[in-house]
Amino acid sequence: MVRRLAEDWPEEPALDILHDIAMGAGNLERALSGEDLHRAAAEGWRMATLVGVDLAMMARLGLPHRTGADLLAYWKVHDRFFLD
Repeated sequence: MVRRLAEDWPEEPALDILHDIAMGAGNLERALSGEDLHRAAAEGWRMATLVGVDLAMMARLGLPHRTGADLLAYWKVHDRFFLD
């Protein structure tokens, strides 16, 4: 899902992708109950956190980190987690 968001929105701000993932996880937690949905929300929070870490590393390395395309470029070279 994370890779698909970056591919579908390459010109959108990368922080918007992180925000959408976090909002989805939060909405699952608030609106629904059950073990499977709790796991899905936790996975959403984990994915949002990993995107945040990637953005922080991109900034630290002096790499472009503004758009979905920037995320895809970083993942192709530095961290293939969301691509594989």
